[in-house]
Amino acid sequence: MDTYDLIVIGAGPVGENVADRAVQGGLSAVIVESELVGGECSYWACMPSKGLLRPGAALRGARDVDGAWQAVTGDIDPQGVFRRRDRLTHDWNDDGQVSWLRARTSTSCAGRGDSPASAR
Repeated sequence: MDTYDLIVIGAGPVGENVADRAVQGGLSAVIVESELVGGECSYWACMPSKGLLRPGAALRGARDVDGAWQAVTGDIDPQGVFRRRDRLTHDWNDDGQVSWLRARTSTSCAGRGDSPASAR
């Protein structure tokens, strides 16, 4: 059984940075993640939502500017919007974030974490 100074449950932005800071401070750390490294923000919440919202905001912005609105001739292309979202999430492939994490903490573990009943 391996022993660590810190076990971080969840490899979202906060978990990644907590583990990185701990290792920079001389502690050993492992991150336990049941989904994709990067967490909800990178794959299901922040990034894909912004990717879906930005084209509409850009189009609305162009239509609000005299000299630009005259050049706007079409509407939003839904398939293009979804392709943009997929690029932002790297098609739900976390290889890049896994590499970043391993370079900093050296240890990650796929799975779920739970505290012992006595610690609750």
